[in-house]
Amino acid sequence: MKIESSDSLGIPGAHRKASRHPLLETWAIVCALILISIVSGWYLAGGTSLDLHVPLSYGEDGLLVESFIKRVMDNSWINVSQQMGAPFGSLLYDYPVPDSGSLLVLKLIGDITQSAGIAFNVYFLAGFPLNALAAYFAMRRLGASCLFAFTGALVFTWLPFHTMRIAHLFYTWYFVAPIFIWVAFRIYSENLDLFRRASPVKQCSSYLGLLALSCFGVYYAFFGVLTLLTAGFLNFLQNGGKRALATSILASAIVSAGVVANVAPNLLYRMHNGPNVETAQRQASEAELYGLKLAQLVLPRPAHRSNALAALNNRYSSTFPLVNENATSSLGMIGTFGLLIQLIILFIPRREKSREDKAMYLMATITFILFLFCTVGGLSAVFNLLITPMIRAWNRVSVFIGFSSIAAFMLLAQRFWVVIKLRGRVPAGVAAALLLGFAFWDQTITPCRNCLRASQASFQSDANFVHSIETILPKGSAVYQLPYFPFPENIYTQLKGYLHSNNLLWSFGGVRGREGDLFFRALAEQPVGEQIQIARKAGFSGVYLDLADYPNRGVAILQEFSKALGTGPTLTSKNGDTAFFDIRNTRDCLLYTSPSPRDRQKS
Repeated sequence: MKIESSDSLGIPGAHRKASRHPLLETWAIVCALILISIVSGWYLAGGTSLDLHVPLSYGEDGLLVESFIKRVMDNSWINVSQQMGAPFGSLLYDYPVPDSGSLLVLKLIGDITQSAGIAFNVYFLAGFPLNALAAYFAMRRLGASCLFAFTGALVFTWLPFHTMRIAHLFYTWYFVAPIFIWVAFRIYSENLDLFRRASPVKQCSSYLGLLALSCFGVYYAFFGVLTLLTAGFLNFLQNGGKRALATSILASAIVSAGVVANVAPNLLYRMHNGPNVETAQRQASEAELYGLKLAQLVLPRPAHRSNALAALNNRYSSTFPLVNENATSSLGMIGTFGLLIQLIILFIPRREKSREDKAMYLMATITFILFLFCTVGGLSAVFNLLITPMIRAWNRVSVFIGFSSIAAFMLLAQRFWVVIKLRGRVPAGVAAALLLGFAFWDQTITPCRNCLRASQASFQSDANFVHSIETILPKGSAVYQLPYFPFPENIYTQLKGYLHSNNLLWSFGGVRGREGDLFFRALAEQPVGEQIQIARKAGFSGVYLDLADYPNRGVAILQEFSKALGTGPTLTSKNGDTAFFDIRNTRDCLLYTSPSPRDRQKS
């Protein structure tokens, strides 16, 4: 995007001399934006308590994301891994991850740092300046001055969504939302015509830019397509603009083609190997379960700094139905005022005398269409019924609504500032500082440093345990893991073995419903003695027991393995969560045969 020159502090109508160095001033603003967003992101991630080697989310879905990072580091790409699901290997083709842009960035960071944990944290921290820069340049194109664009960009990158989505790391890079809305504005203003003959470089850059936007998640791409189509149809209804409509359709087709290209390997695998009825199955009714809720957009964020506001959110979350990941969609008070502004704009006579008027009306229309589509009981349910249920978490549209709401607030505040004629440099800076201070207080929370320390202790305990196993077993040895859990979309604690290992193969991680998963599912039903014998014949050198996932922390299963092998565990982790048995030197005729898991349940 072209960088516009600065207008000093950017207050429209201000009577001041033009800057002698507009480009330098613009870059100074950009550098300040990057610096503030990085420092604030570092603070929100834990500040001085942050250990870059330990991923900020070390549990549940955070473990899955870290395994994705390690897979792209260890292999050419994410879909194939021989280190997981041993001895069959792990093929992720049944579980599409259409985020090639994020995966490529993570692979580059991981290859440079040689640490999946560092790659996880650097990616999260980089999201703060990236989101802020995209929002800043988009707001400048929509008519905001430097000062109000600067303020709005930071408010946008501090959305509660950002820090509440750490476990779903890819969603923290929501910089595509402002870019999609900026492209939509260009279409609506008839400044973008993909059919106009232009220089090959310019035309190619437009196509490649749209393709790039499709590589940061299917959800953001889909919401972006709705945004582009809204702009084209709105121009057509108002002005009969067939070229704008055609451009919006072509732009949407390019983004959609990019999504198809991202999942092409998955589609080809499905064609050759048949569908997997157990993995990534979605129900149309889930559109209602994970839909957007207006109440959650305008309510305070969970665990708000104000006890009264936190209690208000808690009252809603504990008494109303369908509260799940959509709790991350709070816009904050500034965004809520912006949402109200957009609602009013839809019901007042349309002027569109200036670029700002056009931008505000377009964003209000986009917000209305996105809400109509994505809300609980909205058009998303019809989409899931008639087209596909694979898109279910419609609440994730909140970052698009968040940007348009914050931008609307800033544009109106800018206009109000001109009307009251407070154009001085000091009052403008003070107002911006007050807004930013309020937004930071309202939209973020103090990081839990005790939680970070507990996560770091758990990480180190697991790392030491797995490294101890690697000192016992030869390089390339396979480890059988229990208890059995299907993968993915289940309990992910057994991924810790793979995450901390460099030289071993692990049984966990074969995709459910395929050959390897069916083998381990059947094996886990056998008595412990038979499991050990079969595991040895399959080439396994040890057994890894995740005791924390057994009743009573695995006391019974430890006793059964000890009796079957005639000895206690070779290793036990410092925190007592895991145990390891070396089965290489045990006798072919085991000392003890335990009842099968099914027989134990009957007794």
